[in-house]
Amino acid sequence: MTSEIDGSTGSSASVPARVWRFLRGPRFIDLPIRLLALIMGLTILVPGSFEITEPRYSALLILAYGLIVLASFRPLSIVIATTGLSIGFSMLYPDLENMFPEALILATAVLISRRRWIGFALGTIGLAVYLGASTRLGSYDAGFEGLTDLGYGWLTYSILGLCASFVEARIHREIDRRERAAVDHQKSLDAMRARFTSDMHDTISHSLTTESAIIRTLARESDSETADRLLAELALVNAEATKRLRQLVTSLSKWETESCTGDRATSRIRFRAEAEQLTTAIEDGCAAGSVPLTTELSPLPTHATGTLGHHFRAVMLELATNVIRYSVPGTPSTLAVEMRGGSGDRAELLCRSTNESPTTLTQAPRSLSRRAKAVGGVCRVNADDQKRTVVEVALPIRFISGSASASTNDAMIDVVDEDFETSTEAPGASSAGTSTANGAAVADRSVDSGITGPDAQFREADRRTKGDRDKVDA
Repeated sequence: MTSEIDGSTGSSASVPARVWRFLRGPRFIDLPIRLLALIMGLTILVPGSFEITEPRYSALLILAYGLIVLASFRPLSIVIATTGLSIGFSMLYPDLENMFPEALILATAVLISRRRWIGFALGTIGLAVYLGASTRLGSYDAGFEGLTDLGYGWLTYSILGLCASFVEARIHREIDRRERAAVDHQKSLDAMRARFTSDMHDTISHSLTTESAIIRTLARESDSETADRLLAELALVNAEATKRLRQLVTSLSKWETESCTGDRATSRIRFRAEAEQLTTAIEDGCAAGSVPLTTELSPLPTHATGTLGHHFRAVMLELATNVIRYSVPGTPSTLAVEMRGGSGDRAELLCRSTNESPTTLTQAPRSLSRRAKAVGGVCRVNADDQKRTVVEVALPIRFISGSASASTNDAMIDVVDEDFETSTEAPGASSAGTSTANGAAVADRSVDSGITGPDAQFREADRRTKGDRDKVDA
């Protein structure tokens, strides 16, 4: 495995590097085993290792210690060689300690660490043959004492080799797991980039198409009141497209840095700041088209989930688009947002539009009804005391704080709705019987990546009215 890691150097590696790779071995456990074999081989330098000074004995003993070192490199060859040399040494020097079985036992342990079961069996059989021959010859390792001594060494080294095999397998499994995790993470990043690229393309193409359609209609329009409406819709489309593009780019950068999953159900936004920014943009767009629209915003919770913010933005844009299109020209209209308390930690977020309509609206707009039903809410249509059309969308919410109520505006309150996690997007027109490709499509295709708006200080009162503002933000 280590050779695979260093394989990028290829044949152009230097001679010392190739020698080091050979000494280190292809496995992670080879280097510790070879260091152990080297330490065992160096014990020949201990005083008293040579029992006699005969040259042939000295040569055989040096060979035995050398084979101990080589056992970690060529274990199967050492098993075969040391089996014969062990028997031969016992025949020549039956009364002296035989070191060839030590090399045989170490080579057998190296074979089991590599899970070469046949080689391990051959080494075990070779050791048994040597014990039988020693007993027959009456040499140093004969009888029960030799069996106990060599058997204990064989068992100890075999267990160590087997444990080393398990460690190597565990290392390989962990490496494979991390490689798979890295590949999966890269795939998820690629999929996220592709999704954001698609979302950005959809945002740009949809906004440009909508603006182009409005501009073409505006060029052919001679009625000043209708032209004002189209200008208001165009301003809304442009403002929303700019904001969505900024959110997409910012969200992509943030998710790549933090490895975010992008789940809107668990993201957290500054809900009150987002609502302030959205109502300001709607009012500015209507002012650009000379549509007298007043927005009213009651105290709202500071934070909410990204999913709630997504649906809230879509509902508000659809209500504003309907007011721009279908209200009586020159008459004042109102777009209000408020909280209505429920039982316990449950409440409702109400988005209401009030405007004079040339015809009586008998049923709720289809797209608003589908969106409200998708999250467990309701869309209602009625008339006020002045016979003005009132379209109200109620979205169910849940306060995370158990003691919170609908009137609470503490900065630390979070708002979440469990039903939003399984809701589906409902494309459609902004009102019944309408299928034009203008502002309603913008509301239906609204995208929210959970990025918060600017962190500003907003004044809190029972109700905020901005309709008398003369300034139009760019």
